[in-house]
Amino acid sequence: MARNRNKKPIPRREFLKTSAVSVGTIGTIASDDARARQKTSPSSRGGVRSARQYNGNYFAENLNRVAFPLGGIGAGMICLEGTGALSHFSLRNKPEVFNEPCTFAAISIKGEKFARVVEGPVPAWKKFGSPGTGNGAGGTSFGLPRFAVASFNERFPFATVTLREFGAGLDAEITGWSPFEPGDADNACLPVAALEYDFTNTSSATRQAVFSFSAKNFMAVGKNPNSIRPAPGGFKLWGGASEGKPEEEGAFCAAVTDPEVKVNHAWFRGGCGTG
Repeated sequence: MARNRNKKPIPRREFLKTSAVSVGTIGTIASDDARARQKTSPSSRGGVRSARQYNGNYFAENLNRVAFPLGGIGAGMICLEGTGALSHFSLRNKPEVFNEPCTFAAISIKGEKFARVVEGPVPAWKKFGSPGTGNGAGGTSFGLPRFAVASFNERFPFATVTLREFGAGLDAEITGWSPFEPGDADNACLPVAALEYDFTNTSSATRQAVFSFSAKNFMAVGKNPNSIRPAPGGFKLWGGASEGKPEEEGAFCAAVTDPEVKVNHAWFRGGCGTG
């Protein structure tokens, strides 16, 4: 780059002040331009969507970076995203905001060609921007079918995800919440995240469906011992500690209150092409 040696250098303080003003101006222009594009930008279904109203629902591209923390005050963190996905698993006393293990709920309708992960469409940045996505994003559930449309609303301490599928005659709603008892620190910090899945049959026919919740053992650490253990109404993911590092041990339990729940503690263990 050529430089004019006869020109006096700008003092550092003036340079910083000028830069700050320039960045602020550019930011304002960019924000105005983004708002203009947002009012006319196409949705994932090809339609035109309007800007999100203040305190209103999140939908379409507004869902891309929404995540509602669950797990109790100071008691670890799991986030319910605007699409219904679970992410930000920070379970070993440190934030892991990019930790999204393969964990998902699903529903299938008996006698019909309908089976869906109970989530909305996967944001494009996850499919094409995260590590490993260029090789197919192995170990994720991104390739499984999901509900066509999602919207999200939060009213602390509750977050609600509403899901729709065109022509399916079935709507779904996820409500996530944490223990929240002002003035009661012990109960407000319980390491618990609650998820309620509600389904509405909007068709005129009587139908039977199966709801399931699946997870890999994301508590396993390296070559440390690990296992998936039974628990009342569900299963427990356990990861052991290596010698001299007891802090590595951890467990995560997923359970429901239905006494008739059936639990399978192992997924298919074969490789590609095996029976």
